[in-house]
Amino acid sequence: MDISKAERKQIENEMIFRRLNEKVGDDLGALDAMHIEDGNLHLIRDELLMLRFKCECSDENCDARIPLELNKYQKIHEDRDTFIVIVNHQVDPIEKVISVEDHYNIVKKNNSTAEPGSTLNQTSIDNS
Repeated sequence: MDISKAERKQIENEMIFRRLNEKVGDDLGALDAMHIEDGNLHLIRDELLMLRFKCECSDENCDARIPLELNKYQKIHEDRDTFIVIVNHQVDPIEKVISVEDHYNIVKKNNSTAEPGSTLNQTSIDNS
């Protein structure tokens, strides 16, 4: 199925936000590895560590945060077509809500696209 240029930009923005959120988990994993190597096991993070992840919506200006445990965040993203967004930040033409949680929704893309670059796209989406 062909998608419009505007929809592709929206999807790419969401993928960039997800990539930024995933870096937090990667960095914490590297920090834990250093603590293990140094014998500082008491400094290893708790599995239930609560973090404030960036909303993964299409709006390049969105600065909303979603409180979520790292392990739960990682579980959600085992499916690479899923994203976490603040309630009502979904864009119906490109995604559907598959789960409604207390402070966020999990959405799934209707279409997939190649991994984007590292810069956000301007879109017509405004979630302010």
